[in-house]
Amino acid sequence: MMIFKRLLLQIFIIFFSYTAFAQEVPIGYWQSHLPYNVGVGVATDGMTLYAACQQSFFSFTNSGVITPYSKVEGMSDIGMVAIAYDAATSTTVLAYQNGSIDLFKDNTFYNIPDLKNKVVTGSKNINHIYTETGIAYISTDIGIIVIDLNKREIASSYVFYINNQIVPVNAFSGSGTYFYAITTQGIFRANKNNPQLQNFAAWQHFDSTHVLNYIANVQNTLFMADTNKVFTIRNDSLILLYTTPSSHIKHIDPVSDGIWIAEYYDTLYHGPIKKMGLNFQFIDSFKSRGMVLQVTEKYDKSVWVADVFYGLEKRNDTVLDVFRPEGPLAPTSFDIYANNGEAWIAYGTFNDLWQQQGNKQGFARLKDGKWTGYTFQEVDLYDSVLDFVAIVKDPVSGSIYAGSFDNGLFVLNPDGSSQLINSGVFDHSSVLTGYPIAGLAFDNNNNLWVTMFGSPHELYVKTTNGSWYNFELTYPRNIPYAGGPIVVDDNNKKWYVSWDGGANGGGIIVYDDNYTPEDPSDDQSRNLTSGVGYGNLPSNKVYCIAKDKNNDIWVGTDNGIGIISCGSSVFQGCDAQIPIVQYDQYAGYLFAGENVRSIAVDGANRKWVGTDNGIWLLSPDASKIIYRFTQDNSPLPANRIEKITIDHVTGDVYVGTEQGLMTYRSTATDGGTTNSHVISFPNPVPSGYTGTIAIKGLVANADVRITDISGQLVYRTTAFGGQAVWNGMDYTGHRPQSGVYLIFITNLDGSETYVSKMVFLQ
Repeated sequence: MMIFKRLLLQIFIIFFSYTAFAQEVPIGYWQSHLPYNVGVGVATDGMTLYAACQQSFFSFTNSGVITPYSKVEGMSDIGMVAIAYDAATSTTVLAYQNGSIDLFKDNTFYNIPDLKNKVVTGSKNINHIYTETGIAYISTDIGIIVIDLNKREIASSYVFYINNQIVPVNAFSGSGTYFYAITTQGIFRANKNNPQLQNFAAWQHFDSTHVLNYIANVQNTLFMADTNKVFTIRNDSLILLYTTPSSHIKHIDPVSDGIWIAEYYDTLYHGPIKKMGLNFQFIDSFKSRGMVLQVTEKYDKSVWVADVFYGLEKRNDTVLDVFRPEGPLAPTSFDIYANNGEAWIAYGTFNDLWQQQGNKQGFARLKDGKWTGYTFQEVDLYDSVLDFVAIVKDPVSGSIYAGSFDNGLFVLNPDGSSQLINSGVFDHSSVLTGYPIAGLAFDNNNNLWVTMFGSPHELYVKTTNGSWYNFELTYPRNIPYAGGPIVVDDNNKKWYVSWDGGANGGGIIVYDDNYTPEDPSDDQSRNLTSGVGYGNLPSNKVYCIAKDKNNDIWVGTDNGIGIISCGSSVFQGCDAQIPIVQYDQYAGYLFAGENVRSIAVDGANRKWVGTDNGIWLLSPDASKIIYRFTQDNSPLPANRIEKITIDHVTGDVYVGTEQGLMTYRSTATDGGTTNSHVISFPNPVPSGYTGTIAIKGLVANADVRITDISGQLVYRTTAFGGQAVWNGMDYTGHRPQSGVYLIFITNLDGSETYVSKMVFLQ
């Protein structure tokens, strides 16, 4: 009976723990959150569709399964420009803007980096992909690259010359016994069976009077097109088939019984898509709602298009149905709010001179893998509101406050109602148009603080009773009243960036309302800049500001990082420290010469630093570099980091780059005052598992000891904030045997203890 009860207990532990683990992302795992609405191409094997997007790629099966891919799943890069499918080898060929080429087969990517790595004078643009019987012909600005898809290697190259100058190739195709290359200097032709195709002398300059862009072969009938005409070849001459009446040709694509001609108007929208049969007559047509870049048909004759505004679409009678994975509407993530598995992303942007960019994408919510977008198309007020650059959630009411760098403060309430706040509360900017909001933060009493760029009152506050107050700070700057991103410290002081509007910047400003925002008579403020005695910042051009667990203020500039550890005496004239960090064999001032664009502090008080050259994770005192992530050694889509935000409940690090949003499951979460909802994952630990094991929900910086059932110590560590991690090995470097293991958790003084269990399986 006792054995049965013990077995039942173990089964209960396993079931409960596995249920928790099924919803967890492993430690050290990246997830991509890329847009799939900017379609650049589509290909098919007749059953499955392969859709290339500007930042991403996905497949769509006949059974309706959508599978997104990114660098996390093995893609070599982002920024696709062309796609094609080869039936002979079941290979999808993906081409990137930087010249990299991926071959995709059986859910695996094989990279061919030769063109990307090749040093050339001029452009390496990839313009077109044509496949034939296991060979891919890549049209580029430096000729044709020939890839053997079975061997997954470059087999040859064809280069065309006029007056000893390399001629860019716009597109390439085979038809009958000939290959045709259409270039910026006309058409070149050669016999397919010529063994010397890599020799330019083997190619005939077939036509020098037409500059064409597109080519397609259907049953050995060749179609070619420029921006408004379609031709075929008859008796070795180009014959005009069709001239567009008022639109322009964007692409022509072959299908089994003709070609699809994708057209567009100058407005880019609603162009006609026409099908020309092999008798050169139009046999079908429909209208796009965006701008179509490629058309294909499956075996069932369904028509699919890649649209630059909507992604992958299927023609359905008179409408187009959209099919794409969950994702954001834009790659930008200028500001991010994240907490307890929910994130809000502001898509807006401004440039390094703080100039508005006219971004209309609004903002979005990410929750449980689902995206909800809020744009001017969904909310009536948005048609006059652009460039959302700041976003925060009211921790009490749940309302979302989104700051527009164009036209004020937008409020989205939990019941779906909304409000736009600008005139009547905020002063009009004297520098930019409208009411440019630059920063948002709630203080320790849940008052909302707002900074503006160029308003005579650069600092505003909305108190919990709904009253608004403003403050005028008259520090001398190139552009007065230039407020930027803002944080609130543990003493309720407000620290914000002073952008200044010029190339040099205006440092930072600290403001203390003395817990009486309605009474400015007892307030204090100070403008900290570079120079000893003035603030000692590394530079006056400040990009970001953050508060750490010790209430220190970290300032990111265009010349590295400064740390203000004397916030309590800041009004008495304290200065920032510029720390020295050891990297490899060298030590230097922290990020000297680097643009530090974002700083975030995790539950273990470590600093995540975003620069123009990737991400750095620093120890709490910045004396050591723990990790460095770049687009070359990680799935990051770009090295320039716009924003880093940490969800302190889940440990997810949200990284907004200029080319897309990523999350990284970190080892640290915020620790509590008690051990609450303690879970370990994976639990049970599967046989052969070599990843990181996490124990979360712990008291801050807990002492964690893992023993076998008899009490023999297996492993001991200290939690990173509220989470401990373990590589699954004992002190001898071996994996523990199958069985139940105990986890003893306690805080530093032993007043808060907890015991949990973990199961290992062979």
